[in-house]
Amino acid sequence: MRSQDTKAEQITFGVELETTIPATSGINVGGYHCGAPVRGGTDMATNQPLTAPTFNGNHWKAERDGSIRITTGRMACEFVSPVLHGAAGVENLIQFVEWANAIGANVNASCGCHITVGVASIIGTNDPQAMSEFARKLAHIARWHAMSLYGQTGTGRHLNHYSHVLDDSVGGLVRRMERATQPNRKADAANRCGRGMLNLRKLFTHGVIELPTRARVALRAAYGWLSRSARFRVFAGTLNAHKIMHHLATVLGLCRRAAEVECLGAFSKNKA
Repeated sequence: MRSQDTKAEQITFGVELETTIPATSGINVGGYHCGAPVRGGTDMATNQPLTAPTFNGNHWKAERDGSIRITTGRMACEFVSPVLHGAAGVENLIQFVEWANAIGANVNASCGCHITVGVASIIGTNDPQAMSEFARKLAHIARWHAMSLYGQTGTGRHLNHYSHVLDDSVGGLVRRMERATQPNRKADAANRCGRGMLNLRKLFTHGVIELPTRARVALRAAYGWLSRSARFRVFAGTLNAHKIMHHLATVLGLCRRAAEVECLGAFSKNKA
């Protein structure tokens, strides 16, 4: 019997499930990055109220997303988890997926499944230099395994503007981020990495610090991993719990590998 992985237990993560839901589901969908707490919905089979699961008293959020295509009688809804961790966090994720299926949520080709990880929970520090070194290694590893990750999700996510393969320029940017000494320059390099299968734009608080204080506080209260995090956008939308668990295990494995590897190959090819 394998021993319990205590380091994996400590990793904080969040999941975003892009879906469409019935207009009659009883869900109050909030604004973009200003989601409404998901307290309950209507069971499609019984037409009875169905309470949504919470994690340590924290609700999932329902927010709008203009990239999700809908059909008549349905609404776009991105379900955003609270900060999760450990076996209890995994169980909450499974319970919420079951609840979402029960209220009639589904996905289409415009939907994605995003997994965000708290970098400090992986490497044990908020030190900007340590986070930069970790992020550079993670970007390399994600690039090396890109085709396997796209194959795992089973659709053409590599063709999507929001989840494309990291291009060659990202290799130079993460090297610049690692070598920079000033935090604002690190943040700028991380932000310039742009969108893609791995998003580092929230590794430092860049993109949040420019917001008015009131909005910034609200965002951090709603999404505890908004800063000092890395987000995987490579996976296609799904409400299949087995697929989501596979994606989560993959992300945590890649992060653990990035935290432990000492020798990197080239950005375009693993030579280590």
